[in-house]
Amino acid sequence: MERPNSVKQKNAFAPNFVHSLDSCHMMMTSLFCQRAGISFASVHDCFWTHPCSVEVMNKICRDSFVDLHSQPILENLSSFFEKTYGKPFEHLVEKYGSVDSRKLEVFSHVPPRGDFDLEEVKKSTCFFS
Repeated sequence: MERPNSVKQKNAFAPNFVHSLDSCHMMMTSLFCQRAGISFASVHDCFWTHPCSVEVMNKICRDSFVDLHSQPILENLSSFFEKTYGKPFEHLVEKYGSVDSRKLEVFSHVPPRGDFDLEEVKKSTCFFS
């Protein structure tokens, strides 16, 4: 059996993670559209509804985006990595020193949030198509 290519796996993580957030946003939008009683269809990042429901869908789309991205996503990911992958490296840090401790540091480091007010998304003219 062929071993996985770790470089390809590392390079694929970030775009796949972002894609999963986009998918989550789409699912949240579709579920809230269903609750609102409006039709919803999508392909990739294109959302559709009947013309008479566009305004409602736009509000739902923006609100669900803000709700999703108000969550501590990177903090939760960091915590998951530390719990899942941190423990197996502890014995290596003791044995080999700082080389593997960098992995633990990367897992625990989350960049600080900027000052963008996410609520501004709700007021934007061109947010999503």
